[in-house]
Amino acid sequence: MSAYLTLSRSNRRFVLAHQRGAGLIIALLVVSVAAALAIRFAGDFQLGMARAESRWHGAQTRTYLRGAENMAAYLLAEFGPAPDLAYRGEDWDVEFPFEIDEAWGFVAVDDASSRFNLNDLAGNLNGEHAHNDWQRFSEQQRRFIRLLQSFQEELPLHEDEAIAVLEAVVDWLDADDETSGFGGAETDYYQSLDPPYRPANNLFVSVDELRLVRHVTPELMTLLRPYLVVLPAGQGLNVNTLPDRLLGTINAQDRLQPLTEMELGLLRQDWPQEGYFSNVQEFSGSGAWQSIGATPNVQDLVVGTNYFLVTSQVALVQQRRSMESILRRTETNVYEVVRRSDSY
Repeated sequence: MSAYLTLSRSNRRFVLAHQRGAGLIIALLVVSVAAALAIRFAGDFQLGMARAESRWHGAQTRTYLRGAENMAAYLLAEFGPAPDLAYRGEDWDVEFPFEIDEAWGFVAVDDASSRFNLNDLAGNLNGEHAHNDWQRFSEQQRRFIRLLQSFQEELPLHEDEAIAVLEAVVDWLDADDETSGFGGAETDYYQSLDPPYRPANNLFVSVDELRLVRHVTPELMTLLRPYLVVLPAGQGLNVNTLPDRLLGTINAQDRLQPLTEMELGLLRQDWPQEGYFSNVQEFSGSGAWQSIGATPNVQDLVVGTNYFLVTSQVALVQQRRSMESILRRTETNVYEVVRRSDSY
């Protein structure tokens, strides 16, 4: 007779109860694993759906941004300024809100020549003069030095500090590996940083590239960015559309400081009633310059433009995206995209 049959009745009850308990535990383990897998699969499915929805909305948003850019090009072609005269208050100088399906946004058009072109800073400094001698710099470089000193309330920079920033920018642009003064920086400096990188030694391709240049702090970059643009060199500054801060960078060539608030006020008081100057000679001949006691250097100043900055923004569900585009007017009045980039 088997050992099992010889067990007492109480022992057989114990064995059967033990077997039922083990089976229950196994069943609970199976249910737990199945539940965990179900939760995992459901989470992965929901995450995949969210990602797919985000990609879909992102693609929609991108399409709307391109559409806003096309709308700006159309409006410029229909209502844009003449090539030789552009000023504030015309039909093109506005912001257009729009709403389509579940998306809303706006597109704004501005004169790109109302901003300082970083590529105009290219050109070696004249080493025959002292580091703060005005003859050491081109007129565009002198204006940049003045611009850097115009944020006295937010970030005061001394003239020597502004010159150091300019020297570093010139080195970033030039093709050689020779530093332009004590503030300059070439490969050796940038390779010593963590992480190391190399200077472009070429023209700027975006305004944000300026953040990589020596002496340009995040605070300074934040202040400068609204007044900067990257265009082919030599487009000029449009005196009719300049903001006061950039208007203040136009001064006598032997002065490396910007115009004061009082001097800017005198200049604005003598502004034509029409709201614009018909030519640069009218601007330089304004009686306010005599009151200021300065004869402005009008090199590369203009009253018209062929480059426009288009800022587009679209919001769709959780998507919020912005884009900046540079449009150039061709001789046939067609507006082509020179550059576009995401903005934040």
